Amino acid sequence: MEFKGLDIKVDEGNDLKLDPECNFNLSRIYIQGTNNSIIIHKALVYQNLFINFKGNNKKLVIKPSKKNISNLKVVSIRGENQNITIGEDFSCGGCEIQMNDGDESLSIGNDCLFSWGIKIRTSDGHSVVDLETGKAINIPQDVNIGNHVWVGEDVKFLKGSSIPNNCVVGSYAIVTKKFTDQHTVIAGFPAKVVKIGVDWNRKMPYDFNKTL
Repeated sequence: MEFKGLDIKVDEGNDLKLDPECNFNLSRIYIQGTNNSIIIHKALVYQNLFINFKGNNKKLVIKPSKKNISNLKVVSIRGENQNITIGEDFSCGGCEIQMNDGDESLSIGNDCLFSWGIKIRTSDGHSVVDLETGKAINIPQDVNIGNHVWVGEDVKFLKGSSIPNNCVVGSYAIVTKKFTDQHTVIAGFPAKVVKIGVDWNRKMPYDFNKTL
């Protein structure tokens, strides 16, 4: 099946499933290797989507969304067996996902709102070596982002980071660890909890208060 606004280059032995109602603009999907699987459900519009897989046994699922998904870049050109799941009603202004080692996973929950300039990395790409043991100590780790999470502009998620449900991550935060408390604002570099007892809504503040 061909889609207007989408360039596809997929090696044999891989599985690419696109909802027939997907709407793409200036988008590309490239898969090299074997036994890779990409499943993309319908969004309002996929604007400048870029997916580049090299290797084997990797999987990406983007679940249905009633929102625009813009400038989403998913790159995995090293390693094997990586898993990426993006939940329902995800919306995005710009996010780059880099998974370039092996066996790690990334999950983004339902109803997440991502701003612009967001980067997610499950590995460092190169080794930090302990001189006593001679072993690399910066092993790749999963990244998990819960349901109903609003991520501000230019946030960075590093390996091993985790955000629970119903949180806000403030602009320019660098998230380096696992957070567990819901209904918080997480901000700073490195990020920490700066406010508790909050939730968020997609309405503008004045419009939201008019409904009270």
